Amino acid sequence: MASSSNHHQLFLVLLALLLPIAINGADFIALNCAENFTGNAILQGNINSVLLNLVANTSAYGFADSSYGTGSDTVYGISECREGANAQACSACVSDSALKAHASCPNSADTSVWQHSCFLRYSNKNFTGQPDSTKIGAWYSDDKPADQQAYTRAVEELLGAVGSAAAWGENRKFGWGVMDSPNFKGSVGKLFAMAQCTWDLDQDACTKCLADARKIRKEACGDRAGCYVITESCALRIDTSAFLFLNAPLDQTTPARSIAVGSL
Repeated sequence: MASSSNHHQLFLVLLALLLPIAINGADFIALNCAENFTGNAILQGNINSVLLNLVANTSAYGFADSSYGTGSDTVYGISECREGANAQACSACVSDSALKAHASCPNSADTSVWQHSCFLRYSNKNFTGQPDSTKIGAWYSDDKPADQQAYTRAVEELLGAVGSAAAWGENRKFGWGVMDSPNFKGSVGKLFAMAQCTWDLDQDACTKCLADARKIRKEACGDRAGCYVITESCALRIDTSAFLFLNAPLDQTTPARSIAVGSL
């Protein structure tokens, strides 16, 4: 039977053959390790096989899934890259995520890695298609709006709009938008938001995950102007300044409230 050390060395050798130029470390957002195990070389080998498969195949279509093994040692995995990442950048991000998972969660049977450009998860339980709103992380800004009630109404309205755009997205389950809103001085400013589900979720599952993420936002970020929530299956962000992908075309408009949203 192969030792865990041999599995580790073989994984690194095989990954080196696939690994493109390393990505900028600032791309990393969060990582979660769960379901610890020890002394199961078969399970570890199956994890390595799934990771290598995801690294090899994600860049072709921007997303991939994989499963390897039998019985309780079967491992399932998915990965995806954000729209706009070319094949090399996509491959580099997924490769880096596989290395982070392997190095930081060596005895984890359920690991998720979120980066700005990609997402990767594997588990010994078949999670694909199932919404999992377990919180990985929540971050908030120091700013607080002057008119909290008006700002909260605007946030809920925009998050609802981008959440619907994400749930209805054909492939990437990614929605983003901008709207006029009260700013910190009481005049009208801009509010930006995005919502994302992993590509394996259908409309109902994505909607459920994002609804849970909005509850987490309220609990974790309170009255702060900016908030970024990531769960196992979805993410959302709200802020008063533009961020990733908001220069992309906005294809749906509601003039009455000056809301513009788009989806992928």
